[in-house]
Amino acid sequence: MALLFGTVFVTPLLQARTCSGNGDVLGSYGFTASRGGFFLLGATPPGSNGVVGSGPLVPVAVTPGGTTGATTTTTFSNTAIGSLVSGLSSPRVFSAVGRIFFDGVGNLYASPTTGLLTNTKVGTYNVTSDCSITMTLQDAFVTGSIGGTTTTTGSVSLEGEIMDSVDTGEIDLVSTGTTAAGAVVTMVKTAQFSSCTNASLSGNFGIVGQGMVVTGTTTSSTGGTTGGTTGGTTTGVALTSTGAFTSGVAGTLGTPFNLLGRFVADGSGNLSTDLAATSSPLKRNLTGTYLVNADCTGTAHLIDSAGTTRNISFILVNASGPFSVQTSSRQELKFVFTDTGVIGSGSAEQQ
Repeated sequence: MALLFGTVFVTPLLQARTCSGNGDVLGSYGFTASRGGFFLLGATPPGSNGVVGSGPLVPVAVTPGGTTGATTTTTFSNTAIGSLVSGLSSPRVFSAVGRIFFDGVGNLYASPTTGLLTNTKVGTYNVTSDCSITMTLQDAFVTGSIGGTTTTTGSVSLEGEIMDSVDTGEIDLVSTGTTAAGAVVTMVKTAQFSSCTNASLSGNFGIVGQGMVVTGTTTSSTGGTTGGTTGGTTTGVALTSTGAFTSGVAGTLGTPFNLLGRFVADGSGNLSTDLAATSSPLKRNLTGTYLVNADCTGTAHLIDSAGTTRNISFILVNASGPFSVQTSSRQELKFVFTDTGVIGSGSAEQQ
């Protein structure tokens, strides 16, 4: 009996996962965050009788990502951290992608400019013994502000779980403020701390994402890219089901869409198809251009076989282990759509 009880009491301790402290989270992380801004209220829960999804679609009063306009009385900078803190500080639609640095002793740093590796303190964090994490973030780059009329610096509090402290380092978080509903933040170790280039992104990739084209968005498709940077007006709104982008049923809020496809990155800033994709009857191949910055952030212009186009911003993260891109067996992109009036996010993994 003593042996039996001893086993009962010891087993939970053997199964417990523990963290030693802030030093368990150290280095450069890419973050993606978004809020869709719409909810199904009154829908029938899964597993019950009735018409599933019969509730009305109720919109949140929001400004779509990529548009301008004051949505809060607090001023935020036109930086990645500014977009993140601004989005988490209000109930509006938003999407944000960027890089943040954990110093191992509880401080968070970020850069005001894409590709700039010098860092400014933007918050603090604390790792508990059960591998939970709390975090405070503030926008330290209020010069060149957007979205408000005062000079008050925005700040948010988050809490979450460390999903993997060894390989990807993934951390998933939610904001704890009164306007936090529906927003999720994911952080993953970047593939490199610095010195990323277009050559850091190469190989065959599968890509998946989803989003919504807001009602009233311009439908022209005159956008183009030069050297991996995006340009033109909002593109590819007239979605079809013959390419990588497929559309759902249009409603009062807009038209939802999914992205499922494949592309080949050549290491020189071009997205192309290989012979296998060219002969495939599925027609889910994507082409386009991309640009990778030194801090492993980047932009890309995607074109599917039906001519639908989208612009994205991404962060190149570590999908398989704490190694550089050159030695990692798999790369991954975390991205958000950046066309005006288009919201959503997704990921692309090396095949």
